Amino acid sequence: MASNTQNNMNYQPGAQYMHALTLATEAAVNRYYHEDVFASAVQVITMLNQGMALAVENIGLAEAMLEKAVEQAEQLSERGYGGYAQAIGYAVHSKYFIPAGVAEAIVLPELLRSYGAKAEQQIASLARQTGIVAIALPDERTTRLFISWIEQQRILFELPDHIEQMRPQDIPDIIDDTLDEALHFYPTPVFYDAIDLEQFVTPLLSSAPEKNE
Repeated sequence: MASNTQNNMNYQPGAQYMHALTLATEAAVNRYYHEDVFASAVQVITMLNQGMALAVENIGLAEAMLEKAVEQAEQLSERGYGGYAQAIGYAVHSKYFIPAGVAEAIVLPELLRSYGAKAEQQIASLARQTGIVAIALPDERTTRLFISWIEQQRILFELPDHIEQMRPQDIPDIIDDTLDEALHFYPTPVFYDAIDLEQFVTPLLSSAPEKNE
């Protein structure tokens, strides 16, 4: 238990940042689209990005911006705008008591890539309106740059690329919990069942299970 507590402390505020980023991004690409939801997602990601830039010179202001971004992102989630990365994050949190943002940071990029053209326009628009991609590029290229930026945020916060406590035998339970949680967030850009979700949950392991095990 002490080890988990220490890990949770080390993951902050990176886990909070990635949690807010996940909630905002998945709300923006949710197919139940509303302009006010998209605008709010843009505000959240803009605050996160600006807060990072201010962190060196004014840590107090950066922390206040992060807190506001998290609160606004959670309001989007409470309205039912979310997706599979958030659902996986909650499933992992409930099983291992680590912040949801840790798992979300790992799975969000691959989930966004998997949506392909079905979410490309929304992601590209999000990238442009937040200023993450400031130059004029086609949607496909803009989307790839935005997803790469998300991956860089996890690295900057030194969050792990796997869940240390996770074991292969835990995967079915995590997938079941993910599907239960994801019911609140449909319609997502693509519908995934338990078999589909395995490709996103399995990489959370520190090492992949052997095929014949």
